Amino acid sequence: MSTVVPLSQRGMTLVIALVLLMAMTALAVSGLQGAVLQERMARNLMDRQVAFQAAEAALEEGEWRLRHAAVTLPDAAGECTARDCLAERTQRAVQWSAERWRRDGLAYGDSGAPLPAGVSEPPRVTLAVLESRCPESGPSCRVVFGVTAFAWGQRAVTHAVLTRRVTLDVARKTAQALAQADAQDADNDATQVVRPAASRAAWRAIMR
Repeated sequence: MSTVVPLSQRGMTLVIALVLLMAMTALAVSGLQGAVLQERMARNLMDRQVAFQAAEAALEEGEWRLRHAAVTLPDAAGECTARDCLAERTQRAVQWSAERWRRDGLAYGDSGAPLPAGVSEPPRVTLAVLESRCPESGPSCRVVFGVTAFAWGQRAVTHAVLTRRVTLDVARKTAQALAQADAQDADNDATQVVRPAASRAAWRAIMR
C-alpha cells in the first residue's frame, strides 16, 4: 500500500536538514572563535611575562651599574649628553615613549649578563638621584637613587616598565655633586651643547 505525501510537505526534510546543518556550523564557528581568542590571550600574557622578566633583568643591571660602574654627572649648568649620564627623575622616565627609551636609555649588557631570552630588542635603563641625606659630619652621605627599566617583549608593541629605589653610602664630595646636579633639574633630551668629557666626572671615580 503506497502513501501519498501532500504537495505542501514535499522538500521539508531537506529544509530541516539544512537548518540543522547551519546550526551546527554556527556552533562550530563559535567554538573556533573562542579557541582563537583563548590562544591569543595566552600569547599576549606570555609576551607580557617576557617583557616583565626583561625589565627585571634591566633593573638588576641598573643597580649593578650604580654599585660597580662609572656614572657621569651633569656639569655645573645641569647639562650632560654622555650615554651614562644620570637622567632626570625616575617618575618622568616612566612616561617616556618607546622611541625615547631607544634614544636616551642605557642599553642592557654592560654587566656581562646574557640578553634576556625572547625579547625583540635589548631592554633599557635610566638612573636618577631621588634624595641625598648628609649628616653634619662624617665622610659619607646616604643617597637614594631611582632605577627605571623599560623592556620589550617578543613583539615590539609589548612593553613593561619597572622602577626600584637603591640606597647607597656615597662619599660626601660625591653626594654634594649629585645634589647640585639634581638641583639643576637637567633634561638630557633638550641638551644641545656637547662639552668635553673632562668637564664632567664619574661619581665612582671621585669617591676614591
